[in-house]
Amino acid sequence: MAGFVNRGNRGSGKTPFSLTDSLKKLSSFGMQYDDMVLRQSQAIGPIEDAMGYGGLGMGNMMGADPDNMYDAFAAFSMADTGMRKNIPFFDQNYVGKRDELRRFSTYDEIEDILDILCDESIVYDNKNFIGTPELIGMDVNEDVNSYMQKAFRQIYQYFGFATDQSVWYYFRKFMVDGYLSFEIIYSPDQKEIIGFKEIDPVTLIPGLNTDDGKKMWTQFKGDPQKERNLYDSQVVYISYSSITTTSRVSYVERLVRSFNLLRIMEHTRVIWAVTNSSYRMKFVIPVGGKSKTRAKQSLAQLMGNYKEVVDFDWESASLETNGKPMLQFNKEYWLPSKDGESPEIETLSSEGPELSDTEALKYFSDKLKQVSKIPYSRFMYEDGGEEYSMAADGMIRDEIKFAKFIKRLRSSFQEILVKPLWLQMCLKFPEFANDPQFKTQIALQFNEENMFAELKQMEIMERRLDFVSTMQDSLMKVDPVTMEEMPYFDMEFLVDRYLKLSPDDKEANLAYRARAKATDAEEPEVDPMAM
Repeated sequence: MAGFVNRGNRGSGKTPFSLTDSLKKLSSFGMQYDDMVLRQSQAIGPIEDAMGYGGLGMGNMMGADPDNMYDAFAAFSMADTGMRKNIPFFDQNYVGKRDELRRFSTYDEIEDILDILCDESIVYDNKNFIGTPELIGMDVNEDVNSYMQKAFRQIYQYFGFATDQSVWYYFRKFMVDGYLSFEIIYSPDQKEIIGFKEIDPVTLIPGLNTDDGKKMWTQFKGDPQKERNLYDSQVVYISYSSITTTSRVSYVERLVRSFNLLRIMEHTRVIWAVTNSSYRMKFVIPVGGKSKTRAKQSLAQLMGNYKEVVDFDWESASLETNGKPMLQFNKEYWLPSKDGESPEIETLSSEGPELSDTEALKYFSDKLKQVSKIPYSRFMYEDGGEEYSMAADGMIRDEIKFAKFIKRLRSSFQEILVKPLWLQMCLKFPEFANDPQFKTQIALQFNEENMFAELKQMEIMERRLDFVSTMQDSLMKVDPVTMEEMPYFDMEFLVDRYLKLSPDDKEANLAYRARAKATDAEEPEVDPMAM
């Protein structure tokens, strides 16, 4: 089966797929777990203790061999992958939890929150791209940069992101499920990535190959028919729990409690309104001439006649009375009485909470908005929405917190594109494979909402210009030769320090200035007397 490494062949009858040494080497990026590191380590890490690997004299919970160095490798590999909560394979309740989270995400309020979050995080340009790759703090020649841009476009297309909105839906799935994983498929010569296949993260568990010590992922561990072993260079794996200190598996999970409380409040008000919406009348019927048995029979018959079964469907919000989708506008109660000679008719009043008082409901609604981390102003539908404030002082604290949260989400999600790009770059330029910093320097520059971002940047630049002008004019000094006042700060210093122009911007500005001077010099002077 192409793309898989089948260790031991385990009776499958399939020829193992062998990776080249270069791809195997790329499966061990990060810390080099060599023999020296293993032998010099004396402490028991949290992962080793939790997993029970015994390479360093630890317990033998999972059958680890205390004398086998590769069991220690596996423990370190687990630490490199992340905490145990980052691997759904070890969470026995995850599959059921995921199904519940997926169902939960279909509620209108949750859908709205997810749409806002995804629309803010994933912004398409006119070519259907969500961003461009860049190297942070690293200068490369034009050929390398050009190939990186080309490789990124190919990877983007191989995912199918260039032809539809699937990257938006994958991000939404990441927010709901908390995990995403893909197999990276290479060409027969293993020099180029040619495609991707989505993998259920539940089926994956990290470890190391006992033959070469390279990081691997085992799929369907323990199943003789399905078990496969993939090198780390064949797998893209991201986890939401890796960017949070809580035990939540996904973003949606943080919304469950607040939403359920809000729903209880809403349903309570609905049920109370329904049960007290009918006009009630009480009829007292004399039964003085009847025996005790006949009186009970009459009462039972009346109870059967006027008993109501009201069912409220929490999912669809539909209401049924005695199995019918209707609600009576009046109710009558007939009661037997041994006292009295004539029937009594009485109108019953129903009193309940004032439904116009929405403070409690508003409290839980605001609580849901708070835990979503989305600024409250994004939900102001009753006022027709709120306009973006273009002034820098309009960036309230909630917007700043929200922007940082979006940045953390993007930093984790970008791995599905950044890792394949890094692998492709290392295959093309083998020297990058030996650079431990190269992978960390590749980042995806996500698109922003153009109008808001541009206007905000213009406002920021305007404030910088005002500050530079103030610094230039406010502090003066006397020239010791001419005894004339002159600015204390040099303009070039202020521009470099506070305008924060990039070297390319400064060069472009100089080029435009030179072009303008050349144009002025070429224009002939006009004699006003000749006109």
